[in-house]
Amino acid sequence: MTTDYSKQALTLRPQTNKSANVTMDWFAQKALYPPRTGIEITPLINGEQAFAAVHDAIQSAEKSVEIISWGFDPGMRFKPGSDRIGELLDIRGRHGVKVRTLIWKNLLANFKENTTVGDGAFGSGGTAVGSGMSRGKPASDNGRGQLEFRLEVHRHELEKLRAGELSYYNTDYKFRQRERELQSAIAQMEGELKVLNQPEGYNVVQGSGAPKRSPDEQEFTRNWFRRVHKGWMQNVEFRTRDFNSEIALMPGLAGGKVLWSERLEIMERLIAGEAPDITWKQILLLSLFPSHHQKMVLVDYENPATAVGFVMGHNMHRNYWDTSAHLFDDEAAKRSPGFGPWQDLSVKIQGPALHDLNHNFATAWDRESSWIKRWFNESLHTQRQAIKPDTFKPVGTSVAQICRTQPQEGGETSILEIYRKAIGNVRNYIYFENQYFRYADFGKQLSELAAAYKARKRKSDLYLFVVTNTPDDASFSSSTYDMMKSVGQEQLMPQTQRDLTERMLRKRNRLAYLEANRTGRDVQEQQIATLRREIAELEAQGVTPEVEKRLGGMNEDELRKMAKTQAEQGDDKKPYTLKDLPGIKVAIATLTACSPEPGQPLPAGKETWFRNIYVHSKLLVVDDVFSLLSSANINTRSLHSDSELGVATPDPKLAKKWREDLWTLHTGKSVNDSRGRCDAKRNFGWWNSVMDRNWKYKYTHKPLVAHLTRFWDVETPYATALD
Repeated sequence: MTTDYSKQALTLRPQTNKSANVTMDWFAQKALYPPRTGIEITPLINGEQAFAAVHDAIQSAEKSVEIISWGFDPGMRFKPGSDRIGELLDIRGRHGVKVRTLIWKNLLANFKENTTVGDGAFGSGGTAVGSGMSRGKPASDNGRGQLEFRLEVHRHELEKLRAGELSYYNTDYKFRQRERELQSAIAQMEGELKVLNQPEGYNVVQGSGAPKRSPDEQEFTRNWFRRVHKGWMQNVEFRTRDFNSEIALMPGLAGGKVLWSERLEIMERLIAGEAPDITWKQILLLSLFPSHHQKMVLVDYENPATAVGFVMGHNMHRNYWDTSAHLFDDEAAKRSPGFGPWQDLSVKIQGPALHDLNHNFATAWDRESSWIKRWFNESLHTQRQAIKPDTFKPVGTSVAQICRTQPQEGGETSILEIYRKAIGNVRNYIYFENQYFRYADFGKQLSELAAAYKARKRKSDLYLFVVTNTPDDASFSSSTYDMMKSVGQEQLMPQTQRDLTERMLRKRNRLAYLEANRTGRDVQEQQIATLRREIAELEAQGVTPEVEKRLGGMNEDELRKMAKTQAEQGDDKKPYTLKDLPGIKVAIATLTACSPEPGQPLPAGKETWFRNIYVHSKLLVVDDVFSLLSSANINTRSLHSDSELGVATPDPKLAKKWREDLWTLHTGKSVNDSRGRCDAKRNFGWWNSVMDRNWKYKYTHKPLVAHLTRFWDVETPYATALD
């Protein structure tokens, strides 16, 4: 890969530089962008903080605002009560600020999850299927308002009944009868509301794709897109992008591309073995349906003295907005109605690395420009060539590298390279906070490293801490299970194990029958050989005799009730036995919100409610030394076929802040040793203490002690994963 970047040299003067730190190699060598010095990186934890920082930067913009995102909702508000995004960008454009927005859009993918809310199938405003040729109209709330009112009335009556304030129900019979009637009605209405208030709060093929519980947004989002596409907004441009499927017939006009489809280029790399243990089904899916998953904002790049950038995990959809309190109730949390608790991370960047963020944006923007502009070199990249990395004055002490997955530019996989280097550098602990946890090669690498340390008589263990989501979807079961197995945690997916066990029992029974009735015929011998091979494969997947005995014959209902029954009976024994791998201790968790909030007492006569906090973060922290914040999930798609963006830095101050702030947020505290560094052993004990107490409290309907709960998936059946 070639760049136009100037070299950087560090000068050490003994008179002024009294010391220097030498660090291990953390950076990607096969990357377009080199490490930059003088960088300031500010962590932004959760939507309230991240979107507020983006809002303030855009509102202060004087020259330009550039946005890349996977998803965009012009009706979203970065701050509660503020202008909507579409209004904010419109206003900045009227003040002479050039606004460019570039969002991924794929017609087929939009039927599953609409990334451009209100844009319509053909960019004229509307739904995933609607043309949006007419003006938008407010949508119906599906009777939600009336249902919520009736529910409140019934709850109020039940409280008055139990307080003895309703004299008509003065006999025990009348009291019990009315209490049962009210309880039944409340349960029915709560069930109906639960259906209406699903976490995925966007319509897909109804209305304009606007939120289900914000009917007025249908008109705004549709009309905003009609205006921007017709050029009725001053200085505001909106473009979408996807991967092409066509063979380029005019390479000179396509920036020197070879005669090859971008999707076929991805397929070629995957077939060549770039990704480990990948099936043909996965190769086809990742090649035919790659996405542009990068998220970044760049403000006032033309003025290097005040320019600021953001590398984000957050998309510009309203479900990504939440406070760090992750309150159970949407209204109390100031979230858009119907969008549940959400954990996510982004960073603010200042300094020379903004040059690389600009290059990433400009090349992507120009790729979606018309061939006429490319022919006459009227590209954004050309316009900004005079601004070099050394144009930016150092503003911080960090050395940082912008890294990517970028199939469109030489198949760059520098995020993957950095992950592998970081795992190889672990000496104390490694922390993953990620939406997905399904790239088994990472688990194998870490387990092998720990075993190697143990073989060399190292006394202390390595510690792996993970915060993620349970898959709860067969599309992701085998890759998640393989990852969990690579670190000895496969028993935390009992539904998947049960399915594998059922397969094992059927094959064992069939094998026993064939061997008992052996005839020596070739066909039968082939069947016996095949069954033995398949049984060996299942054994390698963790279906041990102990697992067969424990889960064999158990139905799905019994499996789901297993943990609850043990907790209610006061049995401290858990329905899992975690494998102790040589030299490594592992804690894998999810996040859960509850009402009353964690740590609060349960009022008399009340019940505790629980809901998952969706983890969308993409963070890696190693040894209080190194951190990587990106848009990349820990899965094959993000590390090989989708476009992704991240920033890596071996900055101990930043790494420690990530660890202390996040672990305190999730568990209530983060433990340091006498030197102020992470005490991994004590933190491991604290994590398990919190998860064990929450295990018991959740299944006995008591408020949690903190948001951290043990990963436990009783929903996901076994199937070959799609990515």
